[in-house]
Amino acid sequence: MRGPNARAGLHRSLFTLALAAAFGALACGGGGSSGGGSGGSDTGSGGSPGSGGATGTGGATGSGGTGVSSGGATGSGGSTASGGATGSGGTAASGGATGSGGVTGSGGANTGGEPTGGGSGGRGGSSGATGSGGSGTGSGGSGTGSGGTTAQGGSSGSGGAAGKGSGGQGGSAGAGGAASCSAGHALSLSSNGTGSNSDSALSRVEVDLMTDLPIGNSKRTIEYWAYIKTTDWVGDKNEMYYYGGSANAASFGMDFGTNAVSGMSTNHATLDPFTGGGFNDDSTDYLGINSSSDQWVHIAEVWDGTNVLVYVNGQLKITAAGTGGTTALATAQSIITIGCNPSNSACFNGLFDEFRVWNVARSASQIQASYDKPLVGDETGLVGYWKFDESSGTTTADAVTTSGHAAHNGTLKADTSAHNPTFVTPPTALPLVCN
Repeated sequence: MRGPNARAGLHRSLFTLALAAAFGALACGGGGSSGGGSGGSDTGSGGSPGSGGATGTGGATGSGGTGVSSGGATGSGGSTASGGATGSGGTAASGGATGSGGVTGSGGANTGGEPTGGGSGGRGGSSGATGSGGSGTGSGGSGTGSGGTTAQGGSSGSGGAAGKGSGGQGGSAGAGGAASCSAGHALSLSSNGTGSNSDSALSRVEVDLMTDLPIGNSKRTIEYWAYIKTTDWVGDKNEMYYYGGSANAASFGMDFGTNAVSGMSTNHATLDPFTGGGFNDDSTDYLGINSSSDQWVHIAEVWDGTNVLVYVNGQLKITAAGTGGTTALATAQSIITIGCNPSNSACFNGLFDEFRVWNVARSASQIQASYDKPLVGDETGLVGYWKFDESSGTTTADAVTTSGHAAHNGTLKADTSAHNPTFVTPPTALPLVCN
């Protein structure tokens, strides 16, 4: 049996051990091995080492987790709610399995950086089992979009002002990536000849725009996608569209160029926007494409009141000013013929899609922004829009949706019904992207 002195010494020893344990707990509340490197590993870091509370918050004995590695069992910091009895960093609190960041919420599968094919996912969720940044495939884009840099946790990575495993800002979903919108049909004029072959079939579409047709000297834009074969690039033989009349300065349309590209003798990809006189331009300008392959090409012809402008695949390639003192157009009223020039029976052999008529001069930025996208149909100045998505029949619908617009449906025609244009799945998908 020990005496009083022995008991006093024992008490002092126990006090000393308790004091050492308290200081040890204060130190372990942050970066100790039991705390586990700031409330989480790379799948939900709660912050930099040492986080978990300003002064040992995280619990006298838990301090960042009892015997488990960083991050705790499911929440950030402690076994059930580091630094707090419940709620702070807990199972379903911020940073938990379904906390900020979300299972299918923000930005992707914990990969830092920009989503593939989409916008960035934003900042990641709080420290937690796998919550930060969102697991799953909710990211915009292809399903690998980031939820943030490395799913950082709270405001400075710490477990919170009092050891709470507060989750950082949840990552928002990234923007969706560009996807093809070209599953529809296209208009085929295969009954017409290519190169210098006969166009006796006169396969075409006729549309009466009535008072919506831009005539006289009024501004306008005619644009479309054409699938052009290598043999089609022959001037005055394969004209793509026409309206107006045969009198001087009465017509408006598009033909292929007669000559090769200047300085490129083997490249015959040239265009001839014609107006029936004064602004004709059988251009040899380089269009940014080559005649050596069959391809979809977007063409937009604009009259802005001063010049005839031609854009190819969204880029300005031809500017034609008036000649001989001509400063204005005098386009006559008529039907618009898609696929042929009825004045000389020269017709196009390829495919058409997304044919649009505007009664305004579209700007370079407007053409660039929409040439490869489908339209809503109510855009300002749009007076005719044919998608050619029908499966059969002899009519193609006007897709303008503006309130009060009188639809101008097109009629498919030819020398015989057997030669009428047809609606086909194109050999190469139209290069449109979704909005």
